[in-house]
Amino acid sequence: MSTPSLPQHDPTPALRQPFLVANRERYVHDPELLPPFVLCRSRPDAEAFTAYSVGERLTSALGVPANRVAVRLASLFDKFDELQDYEDLFRLFETPAIVAHWRRDQAFAEQRLAGVECRLLRRIDRLPDHLRLDPAEFAAIAGLSLDEAANAGRLLLADYALLDGIEAGAHAGLARFMHAPLALFCWCDRPVPGDSFKFPRGQLVPIAIQLDQRPTARNLHTPLDGLDWLIARTVVQAADYTLATLASHLGRAHLGMEPFATATARQLAERHPLGALLRPHLRGTIAHTDLARRVLLNPGGYIERLFAPTLPGSLEIAARAHRSWRFDDWALPRDLAVRGVADREALPHYPFRDDGLLVWHALEDFVANYLALFYTDDADLAADPELHAWHIELHHRVPGLPAWPLRAAQLTEVVTNILFTTGPYHSALNGRQREYATFIPNLPMALYGPVPAERGVSDEATLFHMLPPQRAALEQLELVELLTATATAPLGQYGEDDPMLTEPERVCEVVTAFQERLASIEGEVLRRNTRREFPYLGMLPSTLANGASI
Repeated sequence: MSTPSLPQHDPTPALRQPFLVANRERYVHDPELLPPFVLCRSRPDAEAFTAYSVGERLTSALGVPANRVAVRLASLFDKFDELQDYEDLFRLFETPAIVAHWRRDQAFAEQRLAGVECRLLRRIDRLPDHLRLDPAEFAAIAGLSLDEAANAGRLLLADYALLDGIEAGAHAGLARFMHAPLALFCWCDRPVPGDSFKFPRGQLVPIAIQLDQRPTARNLHTPLDGLDWLIARTVVQAADYTLATLASHLGRAHLGMEPFATATARQLAERHPLGALLRPHLRGTIAHTDLARRVLLNPGGYIERLFAPTLPGSLEIAARAHRSWRFDDWALPRDLAVRGVADREALPHYPFRDDGLLVWHALEDFVANYLALFYTDDADLAADPELHAWHIELHHRVPGLPAWPLRAAQLTEVVTNILFTTGPYHSALNGRQREYATFIPNLPMALYGPVPAERGVSDEATLFHMLPPQRAALEQLELVELLTATATAPLGQYGEDDPMLTEPERVCEVVTAFQERLASIEGEVLRRNTRREFPYLGMLPSTLANGASI
């Protein structure tokens, strides 16, 4: 077995070149394929799906057509014409827990902290100029003044401005509707009357929703508005799922990570220790991006059929997210600080943050200990020509990478960020869809009716006709089942394809320590979940994968 070695310490450095020369021909960065992303020009044969992964995908899909047949048979006797019928779509699938809670304000708020999209909420010091809310109305809902909430760091905003101006499309003759809302929240120490969610130190309370970026006399809603408020919440949920899928999932966890996979193949020899560490976490990145372009982002594909924007609009959302993205600010501790939500005093309950940091720090220590096996100091790191070439190739393609020469702490953060984004973050983003997005009224991919222009006239039929019709609802349920059922290597587990992580004794010791740390985190997360109204499984180590799998 070849042992990992840095090029400057390799007794036979010439043997590294054939691998790199061949890979530089197979792996080529192409900024024109899907701008502004930089993808691999074509999928190399080495990036094909294995027979095992294809088999796992097909096996997981066996229940999908049977469930559809069961739903269609039931519809012969019971027309699809009321909200209850969305529950009846789960003929052969397990009904998610959110079905019992989706109407509650606190279930809506909880999804900003532990749902599918958990990296949008940010602290604000004052209301933005384009969000018009009467301070007296705020106080009536929150139980404290607007100034008190802002000064205590309790004022939080989910802003869907990336969707502003995006054109909505149509499919199968049905128009779709989309908004770019703002949703205002406040962390309140005192429980809200009439709500059964009682967290030990208060709760996140939804205060107001403005349906679009520009205020009008009719587009601001509060919990005092009855069913109009539920409709406004549904607008936010649809926007949230659109942004989670196109910006975070496709744009960042998949397309944004491809330059790292390509550069690693091109510049780090098979025996390079960093290459040996990165490959199992980047495995499948290029293949899944290629698959996404053929079945999700293609004309007539799932994105165009099921989400509200036109296909060019969907691609523009992903592009806007990418252009506003900095890799260094995406590191979890920094992301929390930038969004102003790191303070546990101001925001005591944030499962994605709290469990995510456990996993982040475990990964960070693992990466630091592994790299220390090979780089004795920063000078050794600066002397590595393959790492330098890897950095040069990425520096002008990935905004926010530190300048050369890298210090050990900087390289540790960069690698941790790669591993966390392709593994735990993607797993949390992808896996939470099953709980929240298979029940369509909670998290619809698109809206099929306008928000009523007049207040106080809406009923449940109004909301029903805004939601996806049966065929689109079934497609959404089935797509989520397929996307969340794919099996990949568990986080921290390496197999026969990664001998340089499983055979050298000193490497095995570091890997084993990481696995033991994850087992300890598993226990801690399970203990935390006994104290939570909704258990959060998004960062439970046993549910996390090494890398992204659509």
